[in-house]
Amino acid sequence: MVSKRTLRVAGSATVALAALAGVAAAQQPPSTPSPPQISPILTFVASLALNLVIGGIVVAVAPDYLRRTSARVRDDPVSSFIWGLIAFVGLLVASILIITMIVTIPALLVLGIVGNVIVAVTLGMLVAGGAVDDSLFKALVVGVIIVSLIGLVPILGGLVNFVLGMIGGGAVVNEFRDGR
Repeated sequence: MVSKRTLRVAGSATVALAALAGVAAAQQPPSTPSPPQISPILTFVASLALNLVIGGIVVAVAPDYLRRTSARVRDDPVSSFIWGLIAFVGLLVASILIITMIVTIPALLVLGIVGNVIVAVTLGMLVAGGAVDDSLFKALVVGVIIVSLIGLVPILGGLVNFVLGMIGGGAVVNEFRDGR
């Protein structure tokens, strides 16, 4: 038989545990601060400015190269996409495998930036058509506006910009592969 003393200890322990559970249930979890959100308008303006500045430099430095690679994108966008994807994955893997080398990450950035400029110029030429009068800078402005506006669309904008970047990067790889 159970002694009265054991019953009193067990009863006291049960009451203490019940009280502790009530206190624990009444606690509020600490609120974690949410990361700051960047305004879509600020993102658009920054994207527009960055692409116009870098694109303007590429137009000024290598107009013939830009015309050739834009023609390549127009003629065979699927091949450009595939080569861009291969280069992206290859450089990403190389960056991970040779993390100590400081060459692969900038190469990936340069490939992406130049690829975006090529796609922006190509889009500008396609959309504006004869309105750009073979002016690469005008085609660049039209294309950068289009690409920046596409980037504002949640999820789909990122996906479309990824595909466009792979096409432009593939055009760069194809030009390099062909030795031009």
